[in-house]
Amino acid sequence: MKTNPIDPRLNEADLNAALAPDNDAIVPSSGFVSSVMMAVHGEASAPAPIAFPWKRALPGLIAAAILAAYLSVSLVAFLRSGGVRHILFSSMGWPAILAPLFRHATDALWLTVSLAVCLASLLFCRRLITSG
Repeated sequence: MKTNPIDPRLNEADLNAALAPDNDAIVPSSGFVSSVMMAVHGEASAPAPIAFPWKRALPGLIAAAILAAYLSVSLVAFLRSGGVRHILFSSMGWPAILAPLFRHATDALWLTVSLAVCLASLLFCRRLITSG
């Protein structure tokens, strides 16, 4: 087996000599320890971060969840009642066809508005927490 002169194998004596504490040539600068300790004391004396106001956001989240559940149940009830077939194959004309769609569109609009308000309040609170 050919030995590699660039990577000679270390024996235990060479390893102990390399790891000996008297060979430690790295010494921190004179102001390093004091600057680190000042930073540690500054972090320790900083006030705790403000917790997210879940008590204030919870009613909006609950309202959005209730509205989403209501719209889901309404959509399932509408589809089970054959409303789509009635709308597509009715001969009443376009106003009668579009009336149920607009009724459900207003439900979707309210859902979208409530979700947007909840999202905006959450983002606003998050921005207040992270900006300080």
